[in-house]
Amino acid sequence: MRITILTAGTRGDIQPYVALGTGLKRAGYQVRLVGSQDFAAFVTAYGLDFFPMQLSMAAAMNTEGAQAILEAGNPIKGLLLQRKLSQSASPLDQTQLDIWEACQNAEAIIYHPGLANGYYIARHLGIPCLMASAIPMGPTREYPSILFYHGPHLGPVYNRLTHTLFEQVFWQMGRATVKAFWQERGTANTVPLMPPYRRQRDEGVPMLYGYSEKVLPRPVDWPANLQITGYWFLDAAADWQPPAALVDFLQAGPPPVYLGFGSMGNQRRAQENTEIALQALALSGQRGLLVSGWNTLNEAVSLPDTVFMVKDVPHAWLFPQMAAVVHHGGAGTTAAGLRAGIPSVIVPHGVDQPFWGRRVAELGAGSPPIPRKQLTAENLAAAITTALHKDVRTQAEHLGRQIRAEDGIAKAVELVNHYLH
Repeated sequence: MRITILTAGTRGDIQPYVALGTGLKRAGYQVRLVGSQDFAAFVTAYGLDFFPMQLSMAAAMNTEGAQAILEAGNPIKGLLLQRKLSQSASPLDQTQLDIWEACQNAEAIIYHPGLANGYYIARHLGIPCLMASAIPMGPTREYPSILFYHGPHLGPVYNRLTHTLFEQVFWQMGRATVKAFWQERGTANTVPLMPPYRRQRDEGVPMLYGYSEKVLPRPVDWPANLQITGYWFLDAAADWQPPAALVDFLQAGPPPVYLGFGSMGNQRRAQENTEIALQALALSGQRGLLVSGWNTLNEAVSLPDTVFMVKDVPHAWLFPQMAAVVHHGGAGTTAAGLRAGIPSVIVPHGVDQPFWGRRVAELGAGSPPIPRKQLTAENLAAAITTALHKDVRTQAEHLGRQIRAEDGIAKAVELVNHYLH
């Protein structure tokens, strides 16, 4: 059976879907993964068929619009800016054409909530579809949505309202391009004002959530078709080898502190980020491993012997060898830190990152998050010192053991099998 998986976002966003795709392939499915053209080599290294969208996330992240979203600080403001940008783009967005083409020979679709047109394409083609998400989505009275979680918690009615609002804002960001796509086919009335997530919940179709109940318990008021499977982890490709110089550095002293902000690239801030990181390491007395990612750190800076810099290293291999990890709080990086059983210091830039930052601190597996606009060498050094405290390290180790005992991919594959057959 042929399954097309529609993904959206940066490397950390699509990596769980690559892991899910490899699990489905082992189960006998033919899997095609759709994503930004930047990730062709990454996806095909795991033996999956890849359909590249014409969108380049690497280029998009360095546009003025993307930087404005990252600089917004407030997740709600960031999403509203993103909606404004999407509305100013060409109505018939190329992304919709790409995913339409990629789904033509599919017998089932699994879609990222950011590509919700996958639901309508599946209905049009008469094939089954499932939503798969690395973040919690679904109204509940137990806690606020990810956009509001870092703010005040005002009770059950407020909590449920924030989820409804989040889904509506998330859907409205791309609804105009989805509607324009179907207008070209004479079926614009296919696309209602309400988000398709609600329709899928009401239909009883499985909606898969790739995180651990040890990190965020399943709400008792969720319907049965909303299933938390555990994380979809992806280990390093079989033929990957670490740079010899990196291995030498790791063996030359105690475990270092990882510092990197993944794809939250900002060329204007790369030098500032690097200076803050180096000063914080010096103030906290720690060795450091800097990962430059997409222009988040300056690779040309002179480094002391206690600090090493690389462009990119698989987290599954690297994180267990770290003393702590300082990162932006993306869902994938947060999950990797928790799995490794080491403390996190999260510096959220926007969207779901403040949620993960607060949640990790609530679990006792890291220090309180530092919003990017408030980051200084002094408060970062203090956060690193807090994260390395014995109580935090013990709690992180305990949570890591629980997460490693789960098999989120196996559970997700089982649910997909049950639904499709």
